[in-house]
Amino acid sequence: MTERRVVSASSKYAFAFLDETGTLGGARDPFFAVGLLRCTDPYKLARPMQRIRDRQHFYDEIKWNKVSEKKLPLMIDLVNVFFSSDATLSAFVADKTKHDVIGRFGGQFKAYESLARQLVRGSIRRGETLWVIADEYSTPPGETFEENVRDYVNLKLRRTAVAGVCRMRSSGVDLLQLIDLILGAVVYEHKAKTGIVDLAAYKPKVKLLNHVKKRAGVKSFVGGYRDARLNIAEYSERA
Repeated sequence: MTERRVVSASSKYAFAFLDETGTLGGARDPFFAVGLLRCTDPYKLARPMQRIRDRQHFYDEIKWNKVSEKKLPLMIDLVNVFFSSDATLSAFVADKTKHDVIGRFGGQFKAYESLARQLVRGSIRRGETLWVIADEYSTPPGETFEENVRDYVNLKLRRTAVAGVCRMRSSGVDLLQLIDLILGAVVYEHKAKTGIVDLAAYKPKVKLLNHVKKRAGVKSFVGGYRDARLNIAEYSERA
């Protein structure tokens, strides 16, 4: 008889999903953000999301830039999955008009990698081991994002805190897409604050932003916000 190992819910293992929105290079996107969703049981989010998809017959990619009046109820239901779970979300939001993120780290890839590894390191709890699933991001030849992030965090924490990092296309991973949806709302409010978008002009996105803020119990994400579930930090040279 094969012995089956049972891992209790109290075991110190977790998953981290890592995604970004905007671009570091160029002036088209004045904001760039990296977000990390941490959870112990990804299926507790993935299954409800799949049921919502099946109910609505929606099998397209979930993205902030696809929010419309027709899709708004679906997007609200998906946001509710996150806020009804024990998952957490942490993020860096960088205003590129104020900060030379690329210049600080010596390149676009290194800037992204540095922000990502800080999020991973900051999300690990005492004695916990983390598996990281990251969205694909353009990587120069000779660079290994997976090893760089893993080795940096493990060296800083002096233990095997990150068991491994795997990059996947976000189009096939609903939890990566969920980050894009919530992080997109956060960045949208930052854009509105600087006058890039008009909150009165894009009603579906404004409604979804307001719903995210209501579920989070926050008046505004601008300036940063932190509680037990969310940690939204604005990038600075001290970060």
